[in-house]
Amino acid sequence: MSGLGRWAGVRGRLREILGALLEPASPCALLGFPGYGNVGDSAIWLGARALLGELGAEIVYTADHHDFCAEALAARLPSGTILFTGGGNLGDLWPSHQRTREHVISAFPGHRIIQLPQSVHFGDLSGLDRARAVFDAHPDLVLLLRDEPSLRAARRAFRAPSVLAPDCAFALNSLPRLARPERRILWLRRGDHESAADGEPAHAGPDPAKDVHRTDWTDWTGQEGADAAWTASARAVRERIAAASAEVRSTVGGGAAAELVAAQDRHAELQLQRGCRLLGSAEAVVTDRLHGHLLSLLLGLPHVVVDDRHGKISGYWQTWEHDRYRAVARRAPDADRALRTAAALLAARSTPRPVRDG
Repeated sequence: MSGLGRWAGVRGRLREILGALLEPASPCALLGFPGYGNVGDSAIWLGARALLGELGAEIVYTADHHDFCAEALAARLPSGTILFTGGGNLGDLWPSHQRTREHVISAFPGHRIIQLPQSVHFGDLSGLDRARAVFDAHPDLVLLLRDEPSLRAARRAFRAPSVLAPDCAFALNSLPRLARPERRILWLRRGDHESAADGEPAHAGPDPAKDVHRTDWTDWTGQEGADAAWTASARAVRERIAAASAEVRSTVGGGAAAELVAAQDRHAELQLQRGCRLLGSAEAVVTDRLHGHLLSLLLGLPHVVVDDRHGKISGYWQTWEHDRYRAVARRAPDADRALRTAAALLAARSTPRPVRDG
């Protein structure tokens, strides 16, 4: 079995969990749209949208954490379910996302609220105490956690039911077509405060400048997929999102909401296309991004992961027993050893990687 079909069981588990929490064909709001360049969050968004579509959920309101408007949400969804998109921002690593989450949970006590699969990290006890007060006061909040450490943390901290669920990227309907690779190794490294790397790897093979391309997918300058046509499409869709968001905030009409969802989906599709083309531009990938790992796994690309600062990758890997996929996925304690492991993976592959069509 090739492509996404081999992950049907994981997708089925997600569908079963979410289907048990949603009324059939119920109106919903989906909050936390990733209007930025993190490809992993776009994959999560599209997976969630695919699941909700299969379950017949009617999305009547969406927003990112900047454009959220409580009055517009109340007008569009007087009753029903509010969902937060999944990811890794439950806690104090990304405070603006957490503030929006707490505001919505406080402001809508009469709605069912579902947090789609997240990782949890609180480094500040005062932030955890504030979240606990907000979460515990809501009578119908459900938390989906995507790894065992996060599940344990949520069950210790909050009264809300907490359920283990895979990352929503496994519910993607399709993946972009990959061309043949142009370089040997891609080092997809976080450039933010979640990175555990202290510096560039010291050894990357006989010719580091030639063998290893270093980048992060939050910076698409000069990346594959960021050609003139892609850039024009991305600019146009951002303009559509801005116009539709403004209209949604000012009216309860359905047309603007539908246009906003369509534009947001297109934005996420463009980001996923860019990210997959970047991953596929090399024969092997080294990364400290969780979705660098998950998308490489879905695409069947040889790759090696280095953990992030807070153990998000190792927590997910161990929870879902990713040691089973050692033919394409390995772990390493640091970038130097990851690059050597990637070179060994390539040496062990006797045939070129075929073009894959998701």
